[in-house]
Amino acid sequence: MKNPIFVIDTEDTRMFYTLRYIREKGYETHSNGSYDSNKPAIYCFSPSKRFCDGELYNICDNSIVIAGALPSDQISILQSKNISYKNIIHDEIFAVENCRQTAEAALMLMIRATNCSIFDLNISILGYGRLGKAVTNLLDKLALNISVHTSDYLERASAHITTNSVYDLTSTIENADVIINTIPAKVLSQDKLRCAKKSCYILDLASYSSVENADISALGLSYDNALGLPGKHSPKSAGKILTEAILRVDEVKLCL
Repeated sequence: MKNPIFVIDTEDTRMFYTLRYIREKGYETHSNGSYDSNKPAIYCFSPSKRFCDGELYNICDNSIVIAGALPSDQISILQSKNISYKNIIHDEIFAVENCRQTAEAALMLMIRATNCSIFDLNISILGYGRLGKAVTNLLDKLALNISVHTSDYLERASAHITTNSVYDLTSTIENADVIINTIPAKVLSQDKLRCAKKSCYILDLASYSSVENADISALGLSYDNALGLPGKHSPKSAGKILTEAILRVDEVKLCL
């Protein structure tokens, strides 16, 4: 694909900046809705984008798609059209920077959602992968009262470098004023939630919700399922790191 054409899905605010940054580098760019050619292109989507199958069939054959994680059935659709799919989250530099921006936005949401100083809060962080580490490191720098909860032995060992308050995922959350979940699984059962303070604020940062909505409603807890935070709260910076990651993709570099 010589003289590449970039087609940017601008549903996510950060993608407006991505389009601008790529255009400033001298490449032909179009928003997704304005591209009506049948020529192969490099299609760029927000990492938090969720597709319906019809959208994927509308992508030109022999193109390149750069997006977040896709289910296997949607990957099969792309393969049937000879479309090369790249999961941008596999770019480690982007993933780490994206987690840092997510942690920053999470701090803002936590401050907004609680009626106490953040220094008076007990904050439980569930999971210690990339995102859990980013959240823990940021809150630790502010000397907040944090604890880390994870079922992974190696993650618990690593978390001890930052805080002494490290527990298995089965441990109690009854003292938590804020629970920040980074694990993409149903880790907060109704029985576990019943032990939480009625004033507890739950912030779900994972791609897959940690709770059943019915449980949250029944117990009257404050809950936010916050996806794509960098695109919402720091879109200019988020667009910059996404642009850099897109231009690092091997298939894209071959076209430049």
